[in-house]
Amino acid sequence: MAIDGTIAINAAIVGQRPTGLGFYALHLISGLAALGERLHVFTSRPDLITTPGTRVERVSAAMRPERGALGHLSRLVWVQTGLRARVRRANPRVLLNLMPEGLLASRVPQVTTVHDLLPLLYPAEYPRQQYYFRHYVPAVLRASRAVIVISESTRRDLLHFYDLPSEKVHVVMSGYDAERFRPSVSTGPGAEPDGEPYLLYVGNVMPHKNLPRLVEAFAQAARRLPVRLVLRGWGRPRHVRELQGMIAALGIEGQVDWQPYAAEGELLALYRNARALVLPSLHEGFGLTALEAMACGTPVVASRVSSIPEVVGEAAVLVDPLDPGSIAAGLARVLTEDGLCKDLRVRGLERAGQFSWDATARAVQQAVARAVAG
Repeated sequence: MAIDGTIAINAAIVGQRPTGLGFYALHLISGLAALGERLHVFTSRPDLITTPGTRVERVSAAMRPERGALGHLSRLVWVQTGLRARVRRANPRVLLNLMPEGLLASRVPQVTTVHDLLPLLYPAEYPRQQYYFRHYVPAVLRASRAVIVISESTRRDLLHFYDLPSEKVHVVMSGYDAERFRPSVSTGPGAEPDGEPYLLYVGNVMPHKNLPRLVEAFAQAARRLPVRLVLRGWGRPRHVRELQGMIAALGIEGQVDWQPYAAEGELLALYRNARALVLPSLHEGFGLTALEAMACGTPVVASRVSSIPEVVGEAAVLVDPLDPGSIAAGLARVLTEDGLCKDLRVRGLERAGQFSWDATARAVQQAVARAVAG
């Protein structure tokens, strides 16, 4: 049942070219509108929100995530000034923050979303975000009636780092774009990809992604089996250089296809034709690429840590991300065991079917309703 009143939504995180957090915001807004909620959305991309009955108010493009640290700082200042004034004028029933950027004090009940706490887990890699996550974020969460996290793993992290009542924190798993990520109509979900087999990784090259161990494991598997490693993603120059040096030292440059990003329309084909998607991360707030791969009927080899088992369930080969030998053994299994791959394709499709943006929106709606009830 829809909330009695308007939900104001702080969607300033949606950028010029939306990525993960931006897509989360857009899908959730669409899902809540489909459930009959009256929404008042604050965003710099009003053109991306077309749901009937949703009021959209434009905010400055200077706050977009593409603006880096300056955009982040601008957003934090705007939330306490511009957003506060606009919420006061709009007089909504509740304010929903789609990032941990909310009012430090508010007469309007607010609900705040936290996707991960990576800067607290890897402080050396995120020096500029330490004050934000150690002081600003907990203050916003204390000023919120409810906190939404996207996995049980993130909930554990949040309760570890912040002094919050556990009943205040609600786990709402994310969805995925089911209209885009699906098996090929021509080959079907059980078909073997054509051509030379390849293993696919999609994501950045930050240390928590654990790519050095993946590359080492791939080198072990590639000594015995014909296979390529396809990497799509980039990162800070230092991390890129280190990984390039490791690939060269292992003598596998000819077997690694590494591009900074997947061109428009390429990602879906990469998922569908891969022998397996590999996600060797040491930590993930959710692990969306594993879900997208399963939805395409592609086997998954993934770490058995953080949120990843919550996403893949029994539909993936789980490995120890700290042990290259364990990763290599998992890769060898999907490269040599056709029966296993067929089973993983079926299980993956079934597992992906348990996730949807409609389910996410309904769970968020329930959490917001409880917060409003107080």
